[in-house]
Amino acid sequence: MLKLFINMTDEVRIDEELLNNCISMVNVGGESENRLLFHILSQLAEMGHRWRSSYQITLFNGESEPNFDSEYAEYLDKKAQKQEVTWSSADEEE
Repeated sequence: MLKLFINMTDEVRIDEELLNNCISMVNVGGESENRLLFHILSQLAEMGHRWRSSYQITLFNGESEPNFDSEYAEYLDKKAQKQEVTWSSADEEE
């Protein structure tokens, strides 16, 4: 049974055993080898090991980052509100 919980306090709760099994599955020699998924899941595990730390995930797209690009920040805010929006960077418009 999948034991992954996301609650309204911006917390991700993952069953440790399930996560470890998934990491093994996507690791080299696993039944679904996938280097990207292996590294993402391993990073989640590391974040869980350091449970006393607070984390922030910052997305970026090309040269755009929400802390420095107000248009990208507004785009991400709309995505968080479940609005259907697409991002087109200034580089693509030129």
